[in-house]
Amino acid sequence: MRIWLIGADQAGTAALQQLRKNPDIEVVVSDAIEKPRAVEKRVIARVDYVESVTPANINQLARRVRPDIILIDRGALQRAFSRLSEGFAFAESIQNEIAAASDIPCITL
Repeated sequence: MRIWLIGADQAGTAALQQLRKNPDIEVVVSDAIEKPRAVEKRVIARVDYVESVTPANINQLARRVRPDIILIDRGALQRAFSRLSEGFAFAESIQNEIAAASDIPCITL
């Protein structure tokens, strides 16, 4: 199984630690920054793709990654929008839009 993890903050890091227990699962990690929490905690050496995922580009990026399922780390998106007023609400609505626009099943962590 191939999983695309969008964001490697707290929930994404925990998911990575659990998913690594099964060698049949391949995880591709993307984040908007080069050194998210999973890299800082040395759970992974680096992210596979440094880019922002939006409702407009989710399917284009998914064609490149070719996942069976997508996991979205809520904390990573909140981190990206935390400086905006009402940033958490905006991040949540973006997550919902990304999941709705995706042709691949999405689960928000």
